[in-house]
Amino acid sequence: MKPIISVIVPVYNVQDYVSRCIKSILEQSFKNFEVILVNDGSTDNSLKICQEYENKDKRVKLLSQPNQGLSAARNTGLEIADGYFICFVDSDDFIEKDYLKLLLENIKSTDSDISMCEYFLTDEKGEKISIEKFNEPEGIAILSGKETFKYFYKGNYAPNVVAWNKLYKASIFKTLRYKEGYYFEDEFIARPLFYTAKKVSILRIPLYNYVQRAGSIMNSSWNLKQYEDRQLLYKERIRYFKNRDKAMYKFAVQQYKDWIVGIEYKELLKVKKLKLQDDFRKYFGIRSSNNLKLVLKDFIGYTDIRILVKVKSIIQSIRYKGRKHEK
Repeated sequence: MKPIISVIVPVYNVQDYVSRCIKSILEQSFKNFEVILVNDGSTDNSLKICQEYENKDKRVKLLSQPNQGLSAARNTGLEIADGYFICFVDSDDFIEKDYLKLLLENIKSTDSDISMCEYFLTDEKGEKISIEKFNEPEGIAILSGKETFKYFYKGNYAPNVVAWNKLYKASIFKTLRYKEGYYFEDEFIARPLFYTAKKVSILRIPLYNYVQRAGSIMNSSWNLKQYEDRQLLYKERIRYFKNRDKAMYKFAVQQYKDWIVGIEYKELLKVKKLKLQDDFRKYFGIRSSNNLKLVLKDFIGYTDIRILVKVKSIIQSIRYKGRKHEK
């Protein structure tokens, strides 16, 4: 029987967490699904643990490949997925018992292309720390994929961007795949993914547990490759919206310039090869709004972004000392 949902789980060196993850999937209240475990060249006991679950439950499919990264593992899973719907679960995370049931009911009842839920930040022991909520106002439950961009890049936009708190119609991945060999894989695909979606529905219930652990990709040390990939992400976003959406194009440019200014001064000196000064001047005058603060930042940055970065650092230091004094 064809599964309704394909759950894709990339696995890499998570022997202490993967059993909890797989168990949370197999114990779902909704039962008609397949679990695609993609072992991405693990060197610990992760593969052995996955094999044990494959032998115990016929819904589990296990593939193994040389280490190629998270995006490649997800793409491998997408190639063999049989479900009408797709969802992703990271192998160090785990899901609530009704995760599949409630997301499926939501996506069906609204005839959406993507249904997304809130999620818990959880410690390594599984204790819940807090709930991550959407930027969208409480009154909004359904909107088009294009409309999500009004909230997509504001404040805490992680719930909109991440791959794993969502259920997708499988058809939406017909021509889309994750960008391999780069950081920020969720952000790279989010733009075309949501721009393609005709309807997106929001379920304001936390159903996913995002585990905070020191050795995860998100908490790894910052490096030049991450700077390069972040710059590429912004530039692709600018190109994508330039001839599609004037307002989003201006907003994407503004975000890129804000990122440039947000780099710490010492780090800025290490990434000269990115030609950030040239880019800031290239986009001079393109702003998300014409308020005085942005205009002033634009002019100072055009002159020398190092001055702007220094000024921002000084202002932040003064504010921090002021708050400390108040306490």
